[in-house]
Amino acid sequence: MRFVVTAVVAFGLMACSRREPAKTESPRDSGETADSLAKKAGKAAHELAEESKEAAKKVGKTLKKAAKEAHEGWEEAEKEDKAKGKK
Repeated sequence: MRFVVTAVVAFGLMACSRREPAKTESPRDSGETADSLAKKAGKAAHELAEESKEAAKKVGKTLKKAAKEAHEGWEEAEKEDKAKGKK
């Protein structure tokens, strides 16, 4: 579970670093109001949450597949051990 949380945070940070750097203008210079800036921040947060959600799904699928393969390997080894013991 810790791995999944760590992976989601890592993907979220990578998504943040992909974006264009913020403008150095102040809101007064660009004519934007606090409401429009808050709206932009909300949209960016929503996009990040959606990207993180998709990344978490991918990590979950990968972990599920790895767990299934590990279980199959365990069962195969157990069958081999039983076969060796019977001989």
